[in-house]
Formats: sequence, structure tokens, C-alpha cells
Amino acid sequence: MSDLYELLGGSTPENNLAEEYAGAIDLFGRLAGAIEDGNIRYAWEKAAEVRRYLERFERRMQETEEATDGGEPFLRFTGTDLDGQKVATAAVAFSQSYRAGKLLHPIDRIKDEAVKAEVQARQDRARAFRDELGV
Repeated sequence: MSDLYELLGGSTPENNLAEEYAGAIDLFGRLAGAIEDGNIRYAWEKAAEVRRYLERFERRMQETEEATDGGEPFLRFTGTDLDGQKVATAAVAFSQSYRAGKLLHPIDRIKDEAVKAEVQARQDRARAFRDELGV
């Protein structure tokens, strides 16, 4: 288990959900890159993958109840056993591995200083590695 994962509490429902979210962020970034590159075939493939991924993400969050609003039925999320702040911290931390995650979720949004320091250390190591490669 990585230091970051340990700092976040290991394998928890919050961390699992945050990892799923980070995966979606990765796919959105790939889709955006495909559009930027004009690679429509790859964009089409990524769009289909995003749809499947989001459906799976929705199933993971499936704790719902039927409700009505002005006579219109809808499903309302009722997953109250998750700690939203833990999900948010882990989601921002895990998303830092992806270009889109860095753009959407700046590292300064991480409130836990130990987690923030570990994410920053990972980024510093990756930057140093890229510099060594001359990339």
C-alpha cells in the first residue's frame, strides 16, 4: 500500500469511490486530448468509454430512494454512510495523477496537510524523473 493510500485510511468505501472518480477524470482528459488533437476516432472510443464508466460510477453510488417532485418521480441519492470530506480529499489527491485532475482540482484544495505533502512529493518526484529523461 502506498504512503498516500495509507494516509487516506487504506481501502475504504470513500477511497474506492474517489478512485472511481479519478478514473473518470482520466477518461475525460483523454477525450479532451483526442479532441485537441483532432483524433475523432479516438474521441469516439473515449466518449463510449466515459459513458460506460459513468454508468458504473452511478451504480457504485446506487443507494437511492424513489421520490416525487411536483408529481414527477425521480431517484434521490441517500448514501449517508459515506464521509463526503474524505471522498473529496481522496478524489482530489487521486486526481492529481491526471492532467484534467490537476486542472479541475488544484492541490491546494486538499485540507489534510499530510496528504497534501505526500501528493506534492509525488509530483516533485515525477517532475525530477521527467527532467532526468529530458522530457
